[in-house]
Amino acid sequence: MNMNRFILTSVLVASAITANAQANAPKDSLTMETMMHNLPEVMVKGSRPIVKAERGMLSYNMPLLLKQLPADNAYEALTRIPGISDATGSISFSGNEVTLIVNGQATTLTQEQLKERLKAMPAAQLAKAEVMLSAPARCHVRGMAINIVTKDYAGTNQLSGQIIGGFEQNKYSKGFGDFCLSLQRGKFGLDAQYKYVDGYSYGESSRIANHPLGNNSVYYNDETGQKSFGITHDYRLGMNYAFGKNHRLDIAYTGQWDKTSSNSRTTGSSISGMYRDSHEYLHNVDVNYSLPFGLTISGSYTYYRTPQQQALDGSIHTDESLTETERNLTSGSEQTINKWMFTADQTHSLANGWELSYGVKGQFASNKSYQTTIDKDGSVLPDGTSSVNINERIWNMYAGFSKQINKAISLEASVAAEQYHSPVWDKWRVYPTLNALWNVNDNHLLNLSFSSNSEFPSYWSTMSNVFYSSTYTEIHGNPDLKPCSYYNVNLMWQIKRRYTLMAFASLKPDYFVQLPYQTTDRMAVIMKETNFDYDNSFGLQASAIFSAGKWLNGNVFAVGTYKHDKSNHFFDLPFDRKKLSVILGGTASVKLCRTQDLRLILNPFYQSKAIQGVYDISPIFRMDAKLQWSSHDGRWGVRLNGSNIFNNRFDTRSVQCNQDYRMKVNYNWSSVTFAVVYKFGGYKEKSVKDVDTSRMGH
Repeated sequence: MNMNRFILTSVLVASAITANAQANAPKDSLTMETMMHNLPEVMVKGSRPIVKAERGMLSYNMPLLLKQLPADNAYEALTRIPGISDATGSISFSGNEVTLIVNGQATTLTQEQLKERLKAMPAAQLAKAEVMLSAPARCHVRGMAINIVTKDYAGTNQLSGQIIGGFEQNKYSKGFGDFCLSLQRGKFGLDAQYKYVDGYSYGESSRIANHPLGNNSVYYNDETGQKSFGITHDYRLGMNYAFGKNHRLDIAYTGQWDKTSSNSRTTGSSISGMYRDSHEYLHNVDVNYSLPFGLTISGSYTYYRTPQQQALDGSIHTDESLTETERNLTSGSEQTINKWMFTADQTHSLANGWELSYGVKGQFASNKSYQTTIDKDGSVLPDGTSSVNINERIWNMYAGFSKQINKAISLEASVAAEQYHSPVWDKWRVYPTLNALWNVNDNHLLNLSFSSNSEFPSYWSTMSNVFYSSTYTEIHGNPDLKPCSYYNVNLMWQIKRRYTLMAFASLKPDYFVQLPYQTTDRMAVIMKETNFDYDNSFGLQASAIFSAGKWLNGNVFAVGTYKHDKSNHFFDLPFDRKKLSVILGGTASVKLCRTQDLRLILNPFYQSKAIQGVYDISPIFRMDAKLQWSSHDGRWGVRLNGSNIFNNRFDTRSVQCNQDYRMKVNYNWSSVTFAVVYKFGGYKEKSVKDVDTSRMGH
């Protein structure tokens, strides 16, 4: 299970900057003539903005953006967009998780898996990125989303590619290589990708607690260091054929093989060692067929399997008067998922600016999972043993429309009805969405959006077993976990395509997240996903993009959030907590040489004290830096990246009633990465269809 779930998702606004005006720009690009803007102490010269607003979304011209804020891969390019953050390892916008889709089709990987996939995709592939505050139902995703639109080279003739090789050094080292090849011959296209990672990683964590044991309070502390060795192979082969305009067939196979072995050592009040060995197998086939009269048919099949073995040997001894607690356990687990999905979507362009869309999605999944735990005597541990064999079914039907009312006002609305069926839940839900855009004049626009969504727990989190992650920490499943609902409202005001103000509200009844609880009958802290009564947030965001001559480009931002978390059913510890927090940061790209393309890119980030359920989260400061050189023809490049260069940790503490539990986590150990990039044939990459494993894995 992901130990980072309980950490408040932070927002880091990436930068976007204007580029030189193009003489033949289309009329709908919201072109501004070159003008002078004054910012404190900086005279900023602006040209054609890289962003246009339409139908409730902000559309960014990625080639123009990347001229000022370069990036090597698609994932890094996304973080250059204003409002986009990966400060905690997953993509978010204004502190809210977003769904990534590719070319209007819903992706099917987790955020972490999609992150790795996009890192293998050169940024040169991207045509534009559409930031949707409320994704319409036709996208088959809900809530905030980013649509990644790739370049289309159908009808051209080319053979091109990219090779990246390098190593990463934190406490230990790892090597990596990435090879991509693209072939286009008229109507036929072929692309292949292969990525390899081999080496070690390192993480640290520590715990300090005053544990409520009976009527006493027992002091506890420990420190854990974990060294992991992993080998990863990611590969993809895709083919496409363009029969004609808006008439295309795409077929792709995606695979992954991953092996990880880790050893951890804990010292302090508990002394233990743990060994874990895991594999991951993924096979996916996607088919997408687009027809010229607006019909798109898609099908997908995924096979996913992850076996794991773990051995834990340790003891807790905190006081002479207490009996020593021993754990000598061996566990084995495996999850096997078979998943099928198909969609059919139809759009009609009607008279007077009307557009109608409707469609259906069917999704079927089979989940077979088990966990078995035995003690040192070979006896099966009942609470550490369980198995499930679950089949789930989702049917979704939607309809929507958009209308360009006049040159200034546009409206898009949709509604989806969805049935979710499994042995645990059988629910019908309705999800409305709304986007209303008012382009007041060339310098001002307003956008109002509303969205709704549901989130279902992962397969593992609803199992009735206990996973012993250390001698002190137990991770409990929760069969009573309920799906949660989301309701988001955003009002955005954009000024001169350079300054953005946004007010937002997010209401999440039945929100669930993993939280700690110190049990009073034994020396153990229980990590368990539980439902809140609600998790509500209200806030304001302000950002500005700037430039100074040809040597400096970037942005600054500030976000203020008022958060209210309430639960009456968290063990015997109900809570009702409120907190105002502030986030500050930005991005700056400094050109260091007139005659060479040598740049320094800095990403500072600060978050004040915040809350997550029973947790207090200490202030966070993080700094990433990148030094990069590119040859004049763009074929060769050298990169030197510094990640979390001050080696800052997430520091959390639970101090509620009799609870006193503090944990520091640093799984993102500061690192330096050196890489060499070579492009040949004018590399132009293909889009990648990704695989849904969002509720799979530990």
